[in-house]
Amino acid sequence: MSMIEHQLISKVLEENNFHILNKYNIKQVDFYNIPEVYEFVQKYTQEHGQTPDYRTVVGNFQSFTYMPETVDSFAYLAKALKNTTASREAVMLLQKQAGKKYEELKGVEFVNWMATEVNRIKDMTNADSYSGANYAVNGQERWDTYEDGKENRSFKFIPTPYESLTKWLGGGFELGDYILLQAYTNRGKSWIASHIGTTAWLHKFGVLHYSPELSEVQQSQRNDTLIGHFNNVNLKLGQLEDEEAYQSFLNEFNETNETPYIIKTMEHLPNGLSLEVIEADLQANPNVNMVIIDGFNLMSHSGKGSNRDSMSTTSRKLRQIFGRHQVAGLVVHQTPTSAEKENKEDDETGARMVKPPEIHQYSETIAVIQDAATVLSYDQLDGVGKILLSKTRTPNVNKELTLHCDYNHGYIKEATAIDYI
Repeated sequence: MSMIEHQLISKVLEENNFHILNKYNIKQVDFYNIPEVYEFVQKYTQEHGQTPDYRTVVGNFQSFTYMPETVDSFAYLAKALKNTTASREAVMLLQKQAGKKYEELKGVEFVNWMATEVNRIKDMTNADSYSGANYAVNGQERWDTYEDGKENRSFKFIPTPYESLTKWLGGGFELGDYILLQAYTNRGKSWIASHIGTTAWLHKFGVLHYSPELSEVQQSQRNDTLIGHFNNVNLKLGQLEDEEAYQSFLNEFNETNETPYIIKTMEHLPNGLSLEVIEADLQANPNVNMVIIDGFNLMSHSGKGSNRDSMSTTSRKLRQIFGRHQVAGLVVHQTPTSAEKENKEDDETGARMVKPPEIHQYSETIAVIQDAATVLSYDQLDGVGKILLSKTRTPNVNKELTLHCDYNHGYIKEATAIDYI
């Protein structure tokens, strides 16, 4: 007796989540041994708005074995069940249908029929091809989502380091979203990305930070500067004025911290940063809520076409990964030098003015602009930074935020009205 069916139904009952089966395209046909149990739970949920108590199911069906505290994820159980369905369908195809069709059809027709049937089984048993949501019947599911949003809103939006930007975004970066941060070279976009990451971590959101251009020590020291405001140059040189304060600061970073901040640099990426690495890291770290990719152009972009086409494919797949794992994904990308020359503006003294790149001035591929739900354009000069909200779902497109930037001491602060007096 396959226990996968019993494990999956048990997990559904334990977590009161029948709708998760729709996400993974699980149907009654997948329950070969206990289809009657699936049908009962389905109808009960439709009628009462929640799954039945496990004792009710056990009392009605001797065929069902309740298996509490199943540690395997829904994704794993769904895939395992679909594999069982695929094996069963393949056996039935070969043993019961193929022989009869072989006698009825000619050579090429038989091969085409077999190919069609194999593809049908493949599509039907694909747990990664979600069945979609039936808007006409999922009112209860939408109400549950609304109620969950009321109770857990603070856990679905990651606040930014800047109060105005958080407000303009309707609460911050939403889990599952793709965020693009674009800037000219050497303007401090990596500092902004790190500021976003450390702020997320301080608010108890797990962070996975890919920093291919820096070493682990350099990225860690930047974080120390942003959180503890230790002089970054002196950190690198080992010449802090108050070493005891730094040691006391570091003592707080120990095994009692349950929220991870995982840093990966080229030291940890011998084969480069790829989609496969990101997918594997997210599967291994389900408590991560934000992914930072500091250098889209430094990723390994695979594909048969041009480098631009390969980059477009990477961007599209990143959007899927962020959505699938429900993490906010911040992708940092460089705007070409030609755009800076086009945008260059001088004040009456001839000094260069700070002006973020415009949304169309992307580098290499337009996909990063199209795929991102939020686009932040950044520029900085002589301690004055500006973030332009170039793209957002809210009505606040083209709002511009002015910052005072002292990277070396870890101060990146939103300018207030008094700063202009």
